Amino acid sequence: MQKEINLSKTNKLLLALLVGVGLTILFSNIIGKEVATIVTDILYVPASAALLVLSAIATIIFKLKGDHGKAYLLFTCFVFMWFLAELIWTSSEIIHPTSFPAYDDFVYLGGYPFLAAFMIYYLKPVRVAITKLMMSYGLLASSVFLVPTLYSMYIGNPNAGLDQIIWASIYPVSDAIVLFPAVLGLALFFRGQVSLLWSFGCIAIILNIAADSGFFFLNVSKSYYTGSPIDMLYLWAYILFAFGIYSHVKLYKRPKKKSYDDIEDLK
Repeated sequence: MQKEINLSKTNKLLLALLVGVGLTILFSNIIGKEVATIVTDILYVPASAALLVLSAIATIIFKLKGDHGKAYLLFTCFVFMWFLAELIWTSSEIIHPTSFPAYDDFVYLGGYPFLAAFMIYYLKPVRVAITKLMMSYGLLASSVFLVPTLYSMYIGNPNAGLDQIIWASIYPVSDAIVLFPAVLGLALFFRGQVSLLWSFGCIAIILNIAADSGFFFLNVSKSYYTGSPIDMLYLWAYILFAFGIYSHVKLYKRPKKKSYDDIEDLK
């Protein structure tokens, strides 16, 4: 009974945060774009900071034990890079806007290798449950996302130089790479191989990729601004990442559980 109550409280808190962030972004946009920009910039820093603290705690608890212990060290490195990027982005918005690629772009992109490596270690314990069909779904999802995005990028910027095209393509290529393991993780969830809480990280990655896609198309049409409703997805991704980590830490603290490198431990 206590477990059900705690789970219910966790779900209610998650729902409250998702709804609260969503309403905050929407209402700030109703007031005005400038207000939306300020509010969103303020939200990004504590959201990424909270995730960094949780991931550091998970890394300390797991102590590099098993694949998930290594995974959390990589994840912490990824979150640190994005937290630093959020600080740079926010300071540049407040002090002096910069053009693409800016300093924060280098730091954001530097986090992707850590995220990809994290997903590899994250899924390694359940690799026996991954079928060829799942892998084909992952490849299809990555291709469906990447090809139209790159095509639209080229069509929308016919006068762009080679260096600009290369820089603009790095984000969608990086997203396509991490989308593949994220789809595998969701496929395992729908097959009942892992719990919903263990799938939050995969859902967060997909939300972040959806936000990147929206950001790209809004940028092409010159209609993006910080605080746009699409930023809601970025913040939701941070929240889901945080709750996914929290669930892993709670699972680890169960009696007689020292490591989680078996598929049965993830259900």
